[in-house]
Amino acid sequence: MKGTPDDPRPPSLQEQLEGTMFDQPFGVGMAASRASAKARWTEGQQRAVDAAIVWCADAYPAGFTTDQIWHRLGPDFPVTKGMASRLNSATRRKVIENTGQLTICQRGNGHDHAQRLTVWCAHR
Repeated sequence: MKGTPDDPRPPSLQEQLEGTMFDQPFGVGMAASRASAKARWTEGQQRAVDAAIVWCADAYPAGFTTDQIWHRLGPDFPVTKGMASRLNSATRRKVIENTGQLTICQRGNGHDHAQRLTVWCAHR
């Protein structure tokens, strides 16, 4: 077994999580969220998120979620806990509004934890 005197190789993250609450998709998502909690976006990255929100509001008049925002930002954009703050800021600036609808995350690639996402639209 990895991480023992017989096998000093460190266990993988998946092996470390086996048998814990983090062994399930929700738990894996929580672990990833905790790992990114201390990360912060630069001012330039915040502007990029704001621009992606505006773009999505224009491109998806029927509504959009953070799935579309993250897609617009691209796979290499750093994941932090800041998205909710940027959405709230866009709401206060009357760029977008909450439709009152929810949908399930479709993002995939380790970010899809069957979480419910708010559906947003351009401010009317």
